[in-house]
Amino acid sequence: MENRQKIITSFRLKRIGAFVIDAIIVSIILSIVYRITGLPNFPGVLANMIELQKSTASQDAAVKVMALFNEAFLQSLIIYFCYDVLTTLLLRGSTIGKKIFRLKLTRINNKKGILPYVLLVIVRSFFKFLTMFIFQGLPFFLSVISMFANKKSLAVHDRIGRFVVINKNEI
Repeated sequence: MENRQKIITSFRLKRIGAFVIDAIIVSIILSIVYRITGLPNFPGVLANMIELQKSTASQDAAVKVMALFNEAFLQSLIIYFCYDVLTTLLLRGSTIGKKIFRLKLTRINNKKGILPYVLLVIVRSFFKFLTMFIFQGLPFFLSVISMFANKKSLAVHDRIGRFVVINKNEI
């Protein structure tokens, strides 16, 4: 019993906390972008869904609502992708959420070089958000599960980008 690995660790809770803070920040950014540009138009999607429920609309109307949702969702993911890449690069391996929890993204092999690092950050974020678009959020749950399934708490997108999140308190 003493040899069992703790599933819920403070490090994993910090990673989830960092994600929640980043999600809140991105939600605020999305609200500001919506006020300025009208995009992503989730209120329009909601209004169309309500109208669809009230009426005996055709299948074409339901397809239209789903297309509007997918468009707004894609726009949101693009904004989240930009936030993730820019903050990770500007804050040297941390998003704002990671910075608050003193976490940092670092390459597994510790090789130096800014260009490979930048490209791998972009690949990591692109994979994370491409799969979120294709599978509509399922990859987030798979990443959380994979994070709890290995000792280094690596999410799927960490493995693909050859990154590990470290606790800056333990450096």
